Amino acid sequence: QEREKVEKRWPAAVRFIEQHKLNEVFEGEADDIGIVMQGGMYNTALRALEILGLADVFGESRIPLYVLNVTYPLIDAELIRFCAQKKAILIVEEGQPEFIEQAVNTILRRADVATRVEGKSMLPMAGEYTGAVMKEGLRKFIAAYRPDLLAPRKGSPDAPTNRAEKAHRALAGQVHGRPPSFCTGCPERPIFAAMKLVERELGPHHVKIGRAHV
Repeated sequence: QEREKVEKRWPAAVRFIEQHKLNEVFEGEADDIGIVMQGGMYNTALRALEILGLADVFGESRIPLYVLNVTYPLIDAELIRFCAQKKAILIVEEGQPEFIEQAVNTILRRADVATRVEGKSMLPMAGEYTGAVMKEGLRKFIAAYRPDLLAPRKGSPDAPTNRAEKAHRALAGQVHGRPPSFCTGCPERPIFAAMKLVERELGPHHVKIGRAHV
């Protein structure tokens, strides 16, 4: 089974991913750097780039992006092609340890590609990559390798920081605070609603949360 996996199933999976273009590459003018990310990180990363003034609302990024909609197996040829001639890439990989970052380093070094690989050096080792976390990680990476991209572009209205401050001033007092809520679809929502209905009939009560031992 192990031999069949290595000799047949793995190459077949690689061919399928390549032929059907399951991973996506988005070109950008700042082609001496790039960002490699898990597919689920795409929307957050693009929004962070937009806030930094490096993407627009239509998804056009100034920095090339390689989106791994399939994270296993990695496609050596695609990675080498994307990273060639780039001085640095940032790998956006949520969770730990940094499996993708380690694998990309191995792939590039074996191919004698000298591109610098950044990842957990710019982003947290653990925890959710929220919009704020993503923006800070991208900002650190760009400041290290292309600081000129963070300066206001000639003809652009304002720097990203100034735009954010203007937005905060415009919304101050206009948007009501919203209490935290469960995600739509979470099973806790109907349970919580049922508990509130029971409280109407029986009054306030205490709920003890226990842990199951497997």
